[in-house]
Amino acid sequence: MILKTSKIRCRRGMSLVGTMVAVVILLIALIGTSTFRYAAALDGRRASAHTTAARVALALGESWRGIKGDPTLDPIGLGSSDMTVSASSWNGHETPDGFILLGNYAVVLDSDDPDSVNYYATMSWKDVQPGLRALNVSVAWAQRGRGIEDTENVDKSFGLTVYTQTY
Repeated sequence: MILKTSKIRCRRGMSLVGTMVAVVILLIALIGTSTFRYAAALDGRRASAHTTAARVALALGESWRGIKGDPTLDPIGLGSSDMTVSASSWNGHETPDGFILLGNYAVVLDSDDPDSVNYYATMSWKDVQPGLRALNVSVAWAQRGRGIEDTENVDKSFGLTVYTQTY
């Protein structure tokens, strides 16, 4: 008579360790994808704010240039239905050497949008030579949208200088 001994048999299938490794790999891929999407969305928002600041500077500079750099310009009148320009007490930008300050202004675009970014413009001018005037527009904004009176978080800026003949 032959005695049967108990044998350990290998079964086919997945083990708990194999399953846990697969779950960890999937979680790492999911977290990596989420982080990438978040960073891409944040970079897109920052790029949009920078592009808008450039457009605000261009609109203010070209409007001022269109009236030959008149130092009595009131940019508050340049507002439209989707762009509001108002006087601002913010003096974060220093006027470049030799330039004369026209004023500091708050520019709000699409005020109905809760995610809208507020921009702060500093406008100055300088006669470079007789008949030629340099018009400087510096626009600053915060990385995140803030209220119109919240200027302590302004950390980005864009500057534009245009030239015009004064005669």
